[in-house]
Amino acid sequence: MVKLIKAHPLISILLAAFLVRLVAVIWSQGFIHSDDHFDTIAVAWDWFEGGLWGDDSFLRWKDNLSDKISRFPLYNLFLLAHMKFGQAIGMTSLGSMMYSIRLSHALISLFPIAVIFVVVRQMTGSLRWAVVGGLVAGFHFGLPFIGVRNLIEAVGGNIWIVALGFLYLYRRDQNIKWLYLAGLVSGLSWMIRFQLAFAILPVPFLLWWETKKLRTAVHYSLAVGAAILCSAFIDWWLLGRFSGSTIAYLSMNTGYGALYKTIPLLYPTLLLILLVPPLSVPALYASFRPSFFKKHAVLVGSSVSFLLIHWLHPHQQERFIFPILPAFILIAILAMWQYSKDRKFEIWSQKGWRRTLIASVSLNLVLLTMTTFAYGHKGIIEPLRWFEANDPKARVLFLKPNIKRWLPIEYGGNRLNRTYIREWPQFQSFGTDITANRTFDYFVIYPKRSDDLPDYLDSLTSRFGELELLFEIAPSSYDQTLHLLNPGHNDNYAAYIYKPASLVEKAK
Repeated sequence: MVKLIKAHPLISILLAAFLVRLVAVIWSQGFIHSDDHFDTIAVAWDWFEGGLWGDDSFLRWKDNLSDKISRFPLYNLFLLAHMKFGQAIGMTSLGSMMYSIRLSHALISLFPIAVIFVVVRQMTGSLRWAVVGGLVAGFHFGLPFIGVRNLIEAVGGNIWIVALGFLYLYRRDQNIKWLYLAGLVSGLSWMIRFQLAFAILPVPFLLWWETKKLRTAVHYSLAVGAAILCSAFIDWWLLGRFSGSTIAYLSMNTGYGALYKTIPLLYPTLLLILLVPPLSVPALYASFRPSFFKKHAVLVGSSVSFLLIHWLHPHQQERFIFPILPAFILIAILAMWQYSKDRKFEIWSQKGWRRTLIASVSLNLVLLTMTTFAYGHKGIIEPLRWFEANDPKARVLFLKPNIKRWLPIEYGGNRLNRTYIREWPQFQSFGTDITANRTFDYFVIYPKRSDDLPDYLDSLTSRFGELELLFEIAPSSYDQTLHLLNPGHNDNYAAYIYKPASLVEKAK
C-alpha cells in the first residue's frame, strides 16, 4: 500500500477523498440553502412529472413561462437526466434518486483536487507540496459538504478551477489548445453560475499583462465567446429568445438591494473561516504580496475581481463565496510555498508554524467529521419521505405558523393531498373555509418553540378531535447547531406527526 501511494500519489488522494465524499453522499442529505432545492431539484422534478414545455411551446420554469426564466437551464436539465435514469432502473421516489444525484456531484467535486495537485507540482517542482495541496483540497471540511449539494455555486466553482488549470498548462508549454480549452470551460462555468463572469472578465487583460502577448488574450476570449454564443442559441431554441435567460437574469437582478442583514466585511471574514484559522491569517497575508501577484496574476486577479464585485453589491449571501473557494485554496497553497521559499525555510520545520499547522488541521478534521454527516432541514424532509413510502395518497394538514421556509413537497410525491396552515389568522378562518369540511389522515406540526407544542395540539384537537402521536422527527445536529447560533433566522424543524385517534383505533 505504501509503495502504491508513493507510485501514484494523485490517484491515492483522489480515492481517499472520494471515500469521504461517498460517506457524504449517503448521510449528508437534505439541503442547506433554499436554492439548493427549490430552484434546482424542484424545477427538474416538475419537468420530470409534468413535462418540459409550457403553453407557449417553450421551456417552462414551474408556473413561469419561458420569458421569465432567468437561469440558463443546462444544470436543471442535467438533474432531469438523473431522474430519468433513476426511473429507468426502478427508482420511484425523489429520496432514492437523490443518492445518484449526490454521487455525480461528489465526482465533480474531485476536479479541484486534481487541478490543485497538478498546478502546485508544476509551479513548485515539489511532489511534497503537490501532495499537501491535494490533501488540502481533498479533505478541506467545506468541499465534501458543499460538493454533494445541488448548489450551482459549488458546481460552477468546481468547473471554474478546471479552466484555471488549463491556463497554467498553457504557461508550461505555450500550446494554444490550452487557451481554447480554458475558454470553453470558463463559458461552461458561467452557464452554471452566472456570477462567475466576474472572475472571467479580467482574465483576457491579465493574460495579456502576464504573457506580454495580445494573442493569448484573443485566443482565450474567442473560446469564451464561442461558449456564450452557443448558450445564446440554446436559449433561442428552448426559450424562444436569443440569450433569453441572460437578458431575464440581468433584468431581474439590476438594482437589487440588500435582501438580508449581513455582517460588515462578510466575504473576507468568510474566507478567513473557510481557509481554516489560525493558518488562514498568514496564508491570506502571503497571498496578497505584490511579488506573489506578479507570478500568479490570472489566478489572483480573477479571484479578487470575483470577491470585490460581490463585496460591492448590496445583496450578499454566504453561499456566494462558494464558487471561488477552490481557487483561493490554490492561492493559499502556492502563496505559502512562495513565502517559505523567499524566507528560505521549511514551514513544517519551524516550531511556531508547526503549531499553527497542527491547530488548523485539527480544527479542520473536527469540522470535516461534523459536516460530512450533516443533514439539512431533516424535519421537513423525513415526514414527506415517510408519506411517500407508507401512504402516498394521504390527506395531510401541515401546521407551521411563523416558520417561513417552504416545504420540499417533491419528496412526498405528487399524489400526497396537502393542506398548509402557514399563519394563525389562516387557521382562525379555517372554519369558514371550504377545506374545513375535509378530514385528514395525518397532522404534521412544526412548533416555533418546543413549549408551543401543547398550544398547537390543543388548537387542532378543538377542531378535529383527539389526536395520537404517531412519531416525531428530532432536528438534525446540523439544524440544531444553526438554530442555537441564530434562532431568529434558523428554525430547528422539529416535526411531530399525529393521526386522528379514531383512525388509530380503527386500524387496531
